[in-house]
Amino acid sequence: MRRLKISSLLVAVFLAGCQSATSVDMAQPIESSIEVIAHDGTMSDVISHAGILSPEVALTFNGLADNETMQRLLNVLEQFDMKATFFLEGMRVAQEPELVKDILARGHEVENGTLTFPDMTDLNYEETFKEVLLANQVFEEQLGYTPRYVRSRSGDATDNMRLATKALNMGGVVEASINPSDRNMQSAQDIIDYIDRFLNSGSIIHLNTYINPAIIDVIPLLAQLAKEKGYTMTTLNGVVEKQYQVKSLEEIEGFDAIQVNLDYENAKPNIFYRKITAKKEIALTFDDWASEERIKEVLDVLAKYNIKSTFFLIGKGVERNPQLARLILEQGHEVASHSYNHLDVTTMTPEDLQQDVMKAHRALTHALQQSPLLYFRPTQGVIDDESAKVIAATGVKAIAMYDIASFDWNLDYTAQDIYNRVLSKAAPGKVVVMHILDDTKTVEALPLIIEQLQSEGYSFAKMSTWIEEDSNEKVN
Repeated sequence: MRRLKISSLLVAVFLAGCQSATSVDMAQPIESSIEVIAHDGTMSDVISHAGILSPEVALTFNGLADNETMQRLLNVLEQFDMKATFFLEGMRVAQEPELVKDILARGHEVENGTLTFPDMTDLNYEETFKEVLLANQVFEEQLGYTPRYVRSRSGDATDNMRLATKALNMGGVVEASINPSDRNMQSAQDIIDYIDRFLNSGSIIHLNTYINPAIIDVIPLLAQLAKEKGYTMTTLNGVVEKQYQVKSLEEIEGFDAIQVNLDYENAKPNIFYRKITAKKEIALTFDDWASEERIKEVLDVLAKYNIKSTFFLIGKGVERNPQLARLILEQGHEVASHSYNHLDVTTMTPEDLQQDVMKAHRALTHALQQSPLLYFRPTQGVIDDESAKVIAATGVKAIAMYDIASFDWNLDYTAQDIYNRVLSKAAPGKVVVMHILDDTKTVEALPLIIEQLQSEGYSFAKMSTWIEEDSNEKVN
């Protein structure tokens, strides 16, 4: 690999800053230049969220506050048995190695916060490389290891940071999925309220040690929030190392099973409403998307009664939290498309509709790391002959409808209202649509519905079973 030898102003700054660090051996020969590895255009990953299925969250801090503040912070973290990752500038590590060693001794992680904590957006590649490399060298000298990750003062990843970390064989540049910007001097409660809005498994929380004194008071509130929602606060590596393997979309078999195909006039859509059977079976299905808390509540109810269902998910929502779609699949349920943008398909142009169906399929495929069922359920169950043909022409094998609308999306409906509506229409082969939406009474109504149907002798089927049986009957 070609190397460029460049004299470094940063080295002078680094050495000047280390003059007061008694642990630095100033008798060592001093280089007036460093080698900057020329990048080949390849960038490292940006890590802002970990794709994990377990309820764990990475707690991270930027910077090193004064010794008194750091001891208070470390003590309160210890009190609530929380581990965190600290991104520290190399200069401070060189100046206060004993404090940094105390952080490590308490079970926390320390990673590269660049050498001098500059605004990285103002630096070119060579300057960026030196900021990262020199900080790594301080870590090696003072702590005996090379950091794996780097983060800027602002928490934003620049292209030059990604190029430099790749050239240095580091694990990547860390951003955050939750950054409450505590530099704006919010109260501890304001910071917690912000975190609460965005918290989910694999989140990376970004706080600062040296800006807002309220940060100490955040920790007990964060511990309470984590306890209420069932999360464990841990280190960055604690969540990153548990990520499931993610292939690129093009590497996944079936990613292109749905395509735009405007030659749809002769398409023969398979529209499925219910199973014609005398067997006491019902299919419970779920539409839409919601917060992690709501999705897990629905999954917990289904697990309690050992019921497997079919979930029709909105592609745009799945893209925001792909690990939740993967969790649904991991728990034995099946996943199909409920469009990408959740629009009325009968009002869309053929091209826009097919683009939406294809985009949803690819969002689900990437989230699941495998192709979902090639089924499609239109928004609000609205379909007409032309839109059905347009959808079928893309490669969709079944337009999966329903014949019992629970109306659980209606916020005015009580759990009893939802129960009454479903049970009044229940019969063998019926397909029930419910919703994974926040603020509804679905979770309260679901056990009532399941227990009553089971008491009447019903079992529960996944839609694929019925659709495949019907397809085989037609062929035969």
